[in-house]
Amino acid sequence: MKKYLFLSVILVLLFGSCAERDKEPILTKVNPSTLNSLPFESASLSQPAEGASPLLCTVTWSATQFFLDGQEESSSVGPISYTLELAKAGTDFSNPQSLAVTSSLHADILTKTINDLLTKTLNVQPGETFDAELRLTATYGEGLPKTVASSNLLKLTLTPYEEVVENQLKAVYICGDMNGWNNSNTDFIMFRDDSDPSNPVYTYTGRIAANCYFKFCPEEALGTYKMYCDKGDGQMSYEENAGGAFYNATEGYKTITINAKDMTYTITDFDMTNAKTWDMVNFVGDFCGWGANNADPAMTPSSYDPHIWSLTVNVDNPGYGVKFRVDHSWDNRWCPKVPSNIPYGVAEYNPTSQDNNISIQDSGEYSVKFNDLTGHYVVMLKK
Repeated sequence: MKKYLFLSVILVLLFGSCAERDKEPILTKVNPSTLNSLPFESASLSQPAEGASPLLCTVTWSATQFFLDGQEESSSVGPISYTLELAKAGTDFSNPQSLAVTSSLHADILTKTINDLLTKTLNVQPGETFDAELRLTATYGEGLPKTVASSNLLKLTLTPYEEVVENQLKAVYICGDMNGWNNSNTDFIMFRDDSDPSNPVYTYTGRIAANCYFKFCPEEALGTYKMYCDKGDGQMSYEENAGGAFYNATEGYKTITINAKDMTYTITDFDMTNAKTWDMVNFVGDFCGWGANNADPAMTPSSYDPHIWSLTVNVDNPGYGVKFRVDHSWDNRWCPKVPSNIPYGVAEYNPTSQDNNISIQDSGEYSVKFNDLTGHYVVMLKK
């Protein structure tokens, strides 16, 4: 009997010990994180210059603390994920936007990241102030994770900028006396030697009237008077409603070249000694059966300069590409020096080697410009 009693006591002790070990700890208290103050309460964002630091600020916070079974010392509860959130002030984070997700106690915020969030997600207009709030949420636990918000919010007023994408292939137009200073007019588009987005050089060869004033308007500034202006000594500035206009004293054909990165320009005389004046220039390709039965459309010469030609045309079959020819004939034609140069490039007059085509890829409506003096062209798919 004593033997069985002894075994019973041992079993009770063993089972009791196992039950004690298998007991899940109870989370009795959570101390949420606290966001540390930022060095500023408002920021007018500006696009970081090339080579400058892209960092706007570093946000830091204290660790979220967890207390088990009524203990006074905090304990680890496994992996914790922190999410830094931004929302419009006064909305109680009904539409929070994530700025960073990390297991660390800090997050680096890039200027572009927060600017894109404001302008592209929250639809804040560049130059418009936005009252924001920042908070931190900590997610913890496995299976059915829980989330706790920080004990405080940070208030921040932000003003986003309008991003100017470097090395983008944007159009530049001449605006001045030749088009009545119509800041939405696109008749006088500048050409390029190629379609390399990193090439900032634009050129235009054509007639410039006597006593003519003009400036250069990039595509993003159409409809405004923010333009490239003359600073003198071959230098330009990019200003709105200010800055000097370029001036041409005597009528003639000029070659204008601008560098939109270095902000420089040159204006030189163009030799018209061997220039020909054509009655008709056609745009030809698979889309018009390569001009069978004279189906290739005729371009329209500029009333200001008969050597600048324009056309808006629907290309429903890109096929083997396109080129330019005179009076529905192959006797006088221009073929691209580099077929892949589109929308900008230079065509060679009656080449003796390769009879190339401009390699357009997409069907759709195209805006076409051509300069028969230099062979420069723009074959641009309209948006």
